[in-house]
Amino acid sequence: MSLCTHCDEEVVRPSFNIEDIERLSPFCCDGCLTVFNVIHQKGFEAYYDIKKNSQLIKRRSPVGVRDLKFKYMDDSEFCSEYTYPHFESGKTMQFYLEGIHCLGCLWLIEKMPEFLTSVLSSKLDMERSVVTVVLKAESRFSEVAEELNKLGYRPHPLKINQESETLKIKEHRQSLYRIGIAGASAGNIMIYAVSLYAGAEKDFSQLFNSLTVLFAIPVLTYSAFPFYQNAWHALRNRTVSIDIPISMALIIGGIMGVFNLLQGIPENYFDSLTTLVFLLLLSRFFLQKVQEMSLSSQDLHFFYLNENILKVVDLEKDLYEEIHPSLLKKEDLIKIKSNEFIPADGIVEAGHSHINNSLLTGESLPVSVSPGQRVFSGTQNLSGDIVVRVEEIQKQTRLGKILKSVEDGWFQRSKIVTLTNHVSKYFTLVVCLLSLGLFFTVWETHNLNLAFERAITLLIVTCPCALALAVPLTFTRALSEASRHGIIIKSDEVIERIAQVEHLFLDKTGTITHGKLELTEFKILNSSILPVHDIIHNLEAKSNHPVAIALKEFIRNQSCQTQKVSSLKETFGVGVTGIIENHSYSITKEGIFENSELIATFKIKDKIREDSKTILSRMMKSVKSVQILSGDNIETVKGIARTIQLPESMAHGNLKPEDKSLLVRNTQKTMMVGDGANDAIALSHASVGVAVFGAVDISLRAADVFLSTPGLGPVEKLLTLSQETMKVVRRNLVLSLLYNSLSVIAVFMGIINPLVAAIIMPLSSLTVLVSTLVGTKKSRVLWKS
Repeated sequence: MSLCTHCDEEVVRPSFNIEDIERLSPFCCDGCLTVFNVIHQKGFEAYYDIKKNSQLIKRRSPVGVRDLKFKYMDDSEFCSEYTYPHFESGKTMQFYLEGIHCLGCLWLIEKMPEFLTSVLSSKLDMERSVVTVVLKAESRFSEVAEELNKLGYRPHPLKINQESETLKIKEHRQSLYRIGIAGASAGNIMIYAVSLYAGAEKDFSQLFNSLTVLFAIPVLTYSAFPFYQNAWHALRNRTVSIDIPISMALIIGGIMGVFNLLQGIPENYFDSLTTLVFLLLLSRFFLQKVQEMSLSSQDLHFFYLNENILKVVDLEKDLYEEIHPSLLKKEDLIKIKSNEFIPADGIVEAGHSHINNSLLTGESLPVSVSPGQRVFSGTQNLSGDIVVRVEEIQKQTRLGKILKSVEDGWFQRSKIVTLTNHVSKYFTLVVCLLSLGLFFTVWETHNLNLAFERAITLLIVTCPCALALAVPLTFTRALSEASRHGIIIKSDEVIERIAQVEHLFLDKTGTITHGKLELTEFKILNSSILPVHDIIHNLEAKSNHPVAIALKEFIRNQSCQTQKVSSLKETFGVGVTGIIENHSYSITKEGIFENSELIATFKIKDKIREDSKTILSRMMKSVKSVQILSGDNIETVKGIARTIQLPESMAHGNLKPEDKSLLVRNTQKTMMVGDGANDAIALSHASVGVAVFGAVDISLRAADVFLSTPGLGPVEKLLTLSQETMKVVRRNLVLSLLYNSLSVIAVFMGIINPLVAAIIMPLSSLTVLVSTLVGTKKSRVLWKS
């Protein structure tokens, strides 16, 4: 099969540009063809060259042609909440963009000022798929949104706290300044240190010593300030922090270096101290960036809300006003069209339809609704238009209450005491006591100068360089490696919690199953006047029912003839009927009928992934139990359990969100894997919450990990990665403590002096670095499978 010219998806039924006579550029859908032409019309053909050469290329879904409206962005009330003044000129808004996948996307989006004169700047954060657009004061953001949508990137406006955003930018900028100064100074000091260690002549030795002091001063004051600040807070709160011995070593080492310079002694420790500051700042900055990759709960509302809502002005005259969902009020009448999401809890006033409640309940089959029945925020209208009277909005909706329970779950989840905290607590106390003991012992037996030198040597040689680097360095590498393979872990602490997991809870959708209905059996019983595939094609053409979608997918690669259908009718809970060429046809759950005669039968279900059974059997060796939690029918869930050879007692069905949460909360050391809002409470109360591919809702906010690819494979990799990472962390800590123990013995025996201490101190950090890069045998082959 050829690949789509725009999105690289496999092409089954190609579309072509009319002028493309040689058919050299196939497209998988009309949406990709349209976007391709828009890009060329704007003169940005280089997009495809960049995409082709980008190492970040990954196939994505075809572009959908959407007739979206963004006029609500021009509303003054909306602008007051979602835009903020730019610090130089104009106004700013952020959008989450669907479809970001390579450097070509980055290039194209940041070219917006060249084809939209109203745009002053457009900056894309690829990690979060968030673009920040600065617009001229008199311009409209609706034009920007329409342009982004034409390019194939569906935009979702994001509400941000301007003050906190400004503070975050300022903090990041200051962190980069500290890292830059520390790195530049450490590099220059290293050059002079080599000459000093090589035995530079006295005049040069004194000059080089003076230069190292000058380069070290900004590092030991400005760059190292966060360490002093953390150490001071720890002392004030009467707690122990690894920043305490680091600060002591930096301060005392700096004082000793300046003292030696004034005494004409060619010995200092600034090369090791400045390198330590640089590496620690760098590793902590990367960890902080990883933790900021997730969106906020306010942002995620827009994944299950429409871009605009039709508020009823006069129902009899069919008059409507276009507003944004955030501007809804109680008692408003709103019109929800087919395939749109419902933005609030309310009562159906007019119309009949089918509602997809899977986001809230996990139930895969739609539910019919009619006037007088309740509908809920976050659910999807699948068929006919309905008019809803709003009863609850935002935080008062059922979905809003689930989100509140998610937030409560974070506060209730006890924060683990990490391995590093345990080690650093005792390490700090031991080092301080040993230094004091050595000082008084040597002073009593020898003299004050020697006592001071020995104590300083002990502090320097046991400076927790390796200990401070052992964990963040290993975690940073693990987080980076996982991110490159589509596993987004929100913080380093999560890795340690995953390694401790004993009980695994799975929502079947997107993990054990494919997450969509598929035909598992299709039988033609009798011959028919019209081919069966044509019957499906014509009757189900406009239906959004999950069964209709599965049938249309089944005949996707067939050549079907489109014919006129009269008396077409879709009956909720029954099926679809119509007349073609004076013959009546119907498709129901019993099968396909022609003139009331059954001509074909089919079976549809959420198909189990081929590798689920094998992977699950391997995972059960590393955890104590695996259980399925689902909102689907209990018999369906037990049937899946039997197929993958999981005990039926471990399969739970007909569960409400609160039921899932209760099961998880009553178990220790748990991991919950889910994708919908019905999983969100359980995700937040589990020791580790994992949102799977397709979970573009509040479950992302509740989760600690997001898997960008579906199936159990990423879950298994996540467990293995965490367990192997903790092995490396423990190994690094052992190496660090072993090094420090031997060094302490050597100092007490008088073998090591301050100069030797300054030379060998980096060796422990180098050992930890090599250990981290080597990893474990299992971690080296993890991503090859």
